[in-house]
Amino acid sequence: MTKVLIFFLGLLANLHVLSETKSTKSLYVIKKGDGDNNPKIILLSGPTDNWHSDLGWWVLGQNYLASKYSTVAIERPGQGFSQSIEKPSYVNFANNLSTFISNEKAPVILVAFASSNLSVQLALQSQQVQEKVLGVVFLDPDVLTEHSIEHYTAESENYKKNWQQLKNYIKAGNYQSRIAQKILQEREHLEALVIPELEDYMDWELYDKYEKKRGEANYQINKFKEVTAYKSDLEHAMEASFPMDIPLIILDSDFETGYLKTIEDNKVRQSIIKWRDQGKKQFFDLARRHPCSAYWPIDTQEHLLTYTHPQKIQQAIHRIEMCSNN
Repeated sequence: MTKVLIFFLGLLANLHVLSETKSTKSLYVIKKGDGDNNPKIILLSGPTDNWHSDLGWWVLGQNYLASKYSTVAIERPGQGFSQSIEKPSYVNFANNLSTFISNEKAPVILVAFASSNLSVQLALQSQQVQEKVLGVVFLDPDVLTEHSIEHYTAESENYKKNWQQLKNYIKAGNYQSRIAQKILQEREHLEALVIPELEDYMDWELYDKYEKKRGEANYQINKFKEVTAYKSDLEHAMEASFPMDIPLIILDSDFETGYLKTIEDNKVRQSIIKWRDQGKKQFFDLARRHPCSAYWPIDTQEHLLTYTHPQKIQQAIHRIEMCSNN
């Protein structure tokens, strides 16, 4: 990469746009790359272990993709810098996403990290949306089986049951020292992930802004509020089948196996193994439904593929492009 291009990407990293749509509150959108290029790449984020689900997880990956594509990264209401709403959920955001895609003039490719596949699957139930979408890339998507839903939501249902106590606990400042430590651990983990070959694509100044935002009590309240709707979101997405005529490429790390190293409870270990194995089967079956679809297992136990494997993400997008041109 030339110094000029690095500087250009740095300028683009500061472009943050509030995009108003007809049916939504303001969504926080980051646009990077050549706006004249087609297709447009829409990037969506999901959570990691601390439930942070903002665009902090796309900082490096978006810069990498923006060197070739026009990209738009979108945050759900209540996440990151998007405005909060009373009842945030993946179902709610699916409506926002449908409106956003429908208003796009260019064809789009959706790239969804972690649980954001729930909103994509729901948005794709709209015929108008399907007509705009050339293809979809899922990065470690949520597994939509009865067992996996129960596995995912043991924690989130407890938040839902004790929501007022949790909210009061955070508002009183009792969570601040704990979340500060979690944010520090996230930062240290990320610093270890960014290899020298990709360092030029990393904007630490932008990531620092997300760290600061994550440390705010209101951010944590909004984050956990969305988590209380997680089980319902999963159940709705499970009922919505992925369209058979849209190419889907799934990048699947082995991050589930990484959890087994620290789990001593055999019941929990067996639940993780079942969740992991059901996911592999479900993803492989989904990838067989279209000639351009593919299931790409990634030989890593790292979940943040947006930081470790942006090249693979670009390859998946390129595959969809080539299929759409044939």
